[in-house]
Amino acid sequence: MSSKIIIIATVVLLIASFSALFAVELKNHDPDYKKSWSVVYFDNPRDNSLDFAIENHEGKKMEYDYRILVSDKKIAGDKIEIEKGAQQKIVPVLDLDENSSASISVEVSTEDLKYGIHKNIK
Repeated sequence: MSSKIIIIATVVLLIASFSALFAVELKNHDPDYKKSWSVVYFDNPRDNSLDFAIENHEGKKMEYDYRILVSDKKIAGDKIEIEKGAQQKIVPVLDLDENSSASISVEVSTEDLKYGIHKNIK
């Protein structure tokens, strides 16, 4: 009789601990749960497209200021607001000479944060 109680108690405690661990891990896998970060990246870094995206995981609506530089000269820029947990895709329309190579930089800043991505166009 006492061995059945020990087995049942072990199974119940095991299920309770697995449930608690599952709940904790579920929160940790949420990119917006008690975290503050943003990211900027090119949609396709291997081609000559300059399409890029900004993701906001700062925990609040943020305003981002971006600048597109060709050989360190600003050719485009704007300010956009992105909701908490949202992604904004930016498709710049630039008139670049297809036969020349260029070094493209995208600088994104918000409050006290600054991000940069670079691409060489051939």
